[in-house]
Amino acid sequence: MLLPLYEMTTFQQLDEIVLRNENPVILLEGTRDLPYRDRGKLIALGWHLARRYPKAKFRTGNASGSDEAFASGVGKVDSSRLEYILPYEGHRQDALVTGSRSVAIEKISAEAEDRAIQNTTKASPVYVSMMKRRNLVSKLRIKSRYIIRDTLKVIGDKETVLHPAVFGVFYVNRDDPMKGGTGHTIRVCQDHSVPVVFQDDWMKWAV
Repeated sequence: MLLPLYEMTTFQQLDEIVLRNENPVILLEGTRDLPYRDRGKLIALGWHLARRYPKAKFRTGNASGSDEAFASGVGKVDSSRLEYILPYEGHRQDALVTGSRSVAIEKISAEAEDRAIQNTTKASPVYVSMMKRRNLVSKLRIKSRYIIRDTLKVIGDKETVLHPAVFGVFYVNRDDPMKGGTGHTIRVCQDHSVPVVFQDDWMKWAV
């Protein structure tokens, strides 16, 4: 079982959250190490949520594994409501669902990037040094864009019409759910009071 990192969210609570928001954005993402046996469950959930919430947008980061499976499900219903936040223009271009929207980090304003960096270091202080040195070391410049992307997925950006997320659905690594970029995204959600749910709970939903 996963660690109790959040209060368990029921499907009825998700309904209430989505329906009370004018521009609901649901995060669908998780680990790249998605077992093949579970891939169909992520596709099915993306499909069900997209059908149930016709006004919702669904946001992910275009990573392989969980992101790709969730996006595939949404794309089968309405690809125009699928939003990708990319670390750079052209990132895994062939994996993008046709008809979806994508926003790369270099396309947002300097002010929006600064806001994302501030929220990044608040949620994950371990990245403070990386953010300070990101323009001095090429490897850090590339890696930092992935982390900034993960923050932007949650907080959004008014200038580029990316509404803040209202809910996050994750497929996490059971041994260490808070590791890497997925863990960072969850911490940003927690900082902004965005409810999240992991697979041990959402797989029990009767959708």
